[in-house]
Amino acid sequence: MPYLTTGLFDNTAVAGIRPSSTLSVNISNDDTSTVAIQIEGFFQSGTTKVKYVEEFFTLAAGTVTLRNYFVQFDAFEFQFFVSSEAVEVSVWGKDAIGNLTTDHRVVAKEVRSS
Repeated sequence: MPYLTTGLFDNTAVAGIRPSSTLSVNISNDDTSTVAIQIEGFFQSGTTKVKYVEEFFTLAAGTVTLRNYFVQFDAFEFQFFVSSEAVEVSVWGKDAIGNLTTDHRVVAKEVRSS
């Protein structure tokens, strides 16, 4: 099962405003069959990663889903466990008014496999 991660994103507030308040996750199933997907989201608390998102679902062949997550933390990371190499994951941070932020952008080819 492929494991993908965004790595740890710094989201420290500047002048009281964080670069991203939500994270949009776009998942595309380019396989010919239904795939299983697990999403885990973590925030950094001191030296500890704390899990605050755990979602498991299936995605039919040739379909796309968009998920949005609260990320108003100093640092956060998302991990994706997918049952097929044909699944592509992209993530985009959004500011408080919904604009995309370049600070937290990872397109499918950049999501790291571990």
